[in-house]
Amino acid sequence: MNRTKTVSLLVLGLMLAGVVSGYVLLNPRRTWADTPTYIVDDRGQATVTDNDGGLSNTIAAITSNNAWNGAGAGTVINAVAGDISGFTLGDGVPMLNFEDPTGQCDSTCLAATFTGFYTTTGRGRNRTTTITDADIVTNTAYDWTSTSEPDGCSGEFFIEGVQVHEVGHALGLGHSNVNGATMYPSVSACNNGPAVISADDIAGIVDLYGGGDGGGTCNLGQSGDSCTANGQCCSGKCRGPNGNKTCR
Repeated sequence: MNRTKTVSLLVLGLMLAGVVSGYVLLNPRRTWADTPTYIVDDRGQATVTDNDGGLSNTIAAITSNNAWNGAGAGTVINAVAGDISGFTLGDGVPMLNFEDPTGQCDSTCLAATFTGFYTTTGRGRNRTTTITDADIVTNTAYDWTSTSEPDGCSGEFFIEGVQVHEVGHALGLGHSNVNGATMYPSVSACNNGPAVISADDIAGIVDLYGGGDGGGTCNLGQSGDSCTANGQCCSGKCRGPNGNKTCR
């Protein structure tokens, strides 16, 4: 079952071209200038039968230390419950909608992130691409559940794991070809594994936000610290001869 369809044509192009290995960044590479605060649909998802339609669980999942905020790049996303009646693509107000007023997420799409809103300044090494909006929508044709539903899961999809995946797109990640990674492009019913990011996902988000771009404070290795792998460094760059590598 295909989990997501990103609306950005650039992302779709990367998918069609295939991936050599590991995590993929959106093209062009992009990050938020400041940590975004997502407004999460306070109506909840209609088919989730916990106390609030999966609202609290979704907020907890996408801001959890098991997800992107726990990758070592600091706080890269905040989220609050709110009214999304003013949902408008590209208005600079990031929202997570438990419905799909755009009609773009259909067929095998479970949820979609609109990644095409960004600005680019500078040239060459001084070029910076900044995300300005990245709204998320949810396909109501599917039945959803949460880890708080009293009757468990039966042929449904977990709202937490799917939305953690979507937030990965919103932060600048494309689809990974690493099976079991949060950013892998498919998920089975009753599988909430994507709610907990993998080493591949961590490497991707540290590549983007390891230096603190987006408001995060990195707790990984600083410039000059010893390292053995890129994922150990705030910069995402571990360089040097074997046995004597340092973060750059």
